[in-house]
Amino acid sequence: MNTQTYMQKLELLAERSISSYSYIHSLLEELKPLLPFAGACCTNIDPYRLLSTGAVVAHNMESIHHQLLTYAYGQEGIHSYDNMTPSHTSVITLHCATEGQPEQSSRYQDILQPAGFGDELRAALLYKGSCWGYLTLFRKQDQSLFSEQECQWMVEIAPIIAKHLRQFSLAIPFVNEVKLRSPEILMLSQQLELLSSNSDTHHWLDVLRQHEGITTSALPRSILTVASMALTDDTIFDQRLHTDCCSSSLPCSPIQVCVPVREHDYIDITAYALYSHTSSIQLMIAIQSASPLDILPWMMEDYHLSEREKQIVDQVIEGLSTRKIADILHLSPCAVEEHLQSIFAKTKTTSRRELIARLLSQTDCIISR
Repeated sequence: MNTQTYMQKLELLAERSISSYSYIHSLLEELKPLLPFAGACCTNIDPYRLLSTGAVVAHNMESIHHQLLTYAYGQEGIHSYDNMTPSHTSVITLHCATEGQPEQSSRYQDILQPAGFGDELRAALLYKGSCWGYLTLFRKQDQSLFSEQECQWMVEIAPIIAKHLRQFSLAIPFVNEVKLRSPEILMLSQQLELLSSNSDTHHWLDVLRQHEGITTSALPRSILTVASMALTDDTIFDQRLHTDCCSSSLPCSPIQVCVPVREHDYIDITAYALYSHTSSIQLMIAIQSASPLDILPWMMEDYHLSEREKQIVDQVIEGLSTRKIADILHLSPCAVEEHLQSIFAKTKTTSRRELIARLLSQTDCIISR
């Protein structure tokens, strides 16, 4: 495979695509002849919470995608995306992760093998240390395993894919107007079935479905992700051990994701697991326009702040002095001041007060691609 030629194709695909979803669909079509697969799933990721903001599921994977999603958040320790970080491998196959014994994976035994799949390649789509997506490719049992050469090729192109997903995620305007002044609520069963909703939730479900390219009445995958995570969060099970947790409908460990939606700004989706006196679980999903603090990490990303600069901005917003920031981050006060000058230059501000106003006011800051 000519990696350079393929990277040029990826650049052209991004230029011709109107959204990350159209880009992903085109990407998979280009990818399949060079890296044959029988099924695929490419997920956009909130890089600050590492939760899905929507996914493209291709080649008849819809029937098992819900099961895979459930396993991805809490039921599978082997071959997990949680273990794929810049300091470890960003591309790995199921057979490699299990040393040739895929039956060690409960996901393989319960889902992949019954569906006829034999091997799985996972790529964490990392760009400059941040994860912007996950790409999973599947091969049938009668196909060859993913080779080391194919994995290496994916290692080379994954950062380019991640760069484009980042561009689409940041191509959203920040505006003063808050379109949802209070959250819209929907209730789901433990089986993630819609039980009830209030007035405007159907509108926002349609917005999210359109954003994700879903043509059916299925729940958007961004909602399924936070709901699945809320169900499997360890703190929920810890709280169930306390008698007062089951005495009323008590919300446990809210799970939140921020979704950049084309032409609808950033949307905050939060899931709460509620327990009744019978210990049955219902899920409350709140949908609203994201707050300035929710959007803050995305703005800092667009200003190309370094990780250290982001840490300092967080402390500045807390109102801490230079000396206190230096103590917390184990820096000298002079080093903190140097970082602040770099932050001011990148954000086109001249003081802490102006910096905070710029980052938290949402004043028509159009994100550049």
